[in-house]
Amino acid sequence: MHILFVTLEVFGGAKKGGGERYVTELARAAPAHGLTVDVAVVRSMREFAELVDLDAPAHPISPRRFFDLVRRCDIVHVHQLNTPGFDYAALLAKLLRKPLVLTDHGGGALTPGRALGGLRLRLINAAGYVSAWSRQDIDPTGIIKQNMVILGGGDHLPDAEPLEQNYDFGFIGRLVPHKGAHIAIEALPTGRRLILAGQPRDQAYFASLKQLAQNKDVTFVSDAADEIVARLHKSIGFLLVPSVEHYQGRAFSRPELLGLVALEALAAGTPVIGSDVGGLGELLKMAGQITVQPGNVAKWHQALSRAGSSHFPSVSSSAFTWDAVARKCIDLYRSL
Repeated sequence: MHILFVTLEVFGGAKKGGGERYVTELARAAPAHGLTVDVAVVRSMREFAELVDLDAPAHPISPRRFFDLVRRCDIVHVHQLNTPGFDYAALLAKLLRKPLVLTDHGGGALTPGRALGGLRLRLINAAGYVSAWSRQDIDPTGIIKQNMVILGGGDHLPDAEPLEQNYDFGFIGRLVPHKGAHIAIEALPTGRRLILAGQPRDQAYFASLKQLAQNKDVTFVSDAADEIVARLHKSIGFLLVPSVEHYQGRAFSRPELLGLVALEALAAGTPVIGSDVGGLGELLKMAGQITVQPGNVAKWHQALSRAGSSHFPSVSSSAFTWDAVARKCIDLYRSL
């Protein structure tokens, strides 16, 4: 089968967010199962690109080239619903009578197609959801009859040596309010060490984190490249994923559809403490890890204080691999 992935480039260049990582790692795993995969990036209503090398930035292509990519594939698999890529792919898939598959990762942009609301779902032949929560979020009334939960993988990080120092807890992710780094700092027990690795994407929020970290053993690392992340997982006792639903009057309706950083930790054998929110809570319960009420500092402090006790869950291995995701996608494709 020849599959075309259509995705939105959020970070740009060689930088990858969770959604972009999902696409590239799934595209990397698929050929081992006999699939041929092209990856098209729709940056805006007028900008198209193609990801020929999965480890390099996408290069610009013409609208005609995008049309040809759709024409020559067997199935169009769109990653992200609220994107110009979905609008174009849905239109061309119907025009060329190609089956359309959707996997959503929670991001998106304002596009003309959003005006159709739930009517867009009638254009989709099948959906591969990253979590059961995502299925309820995208299609609560069950319009897309052909669907399955395909989860995600975490076994893509390189082998690496631990850092020079060890830490009790680690946070890895963008330093933005809905990721909840402030909860990790506020809940940190006395005498415990915390390292936060990620780009400060909100300078006011980052300043507040630095203020909260005063008089606590907290280290900030701005580099979150793959090698650094791999070394961090070998150097921390627990990964913290304290995503929140509210911050200073702001509400986040879709804080975590899955939680790729948690999958990376599980694949590395690092236990996870995370918020019981969205697909993240679902994933952690499936993996036998600890979930905590989102935003509740007292509950988080209690969980961190207990971390390391004999009855705390361990991680011996992980079933969350990109090979497993590829196999599920093949089952979904074959059903069409």
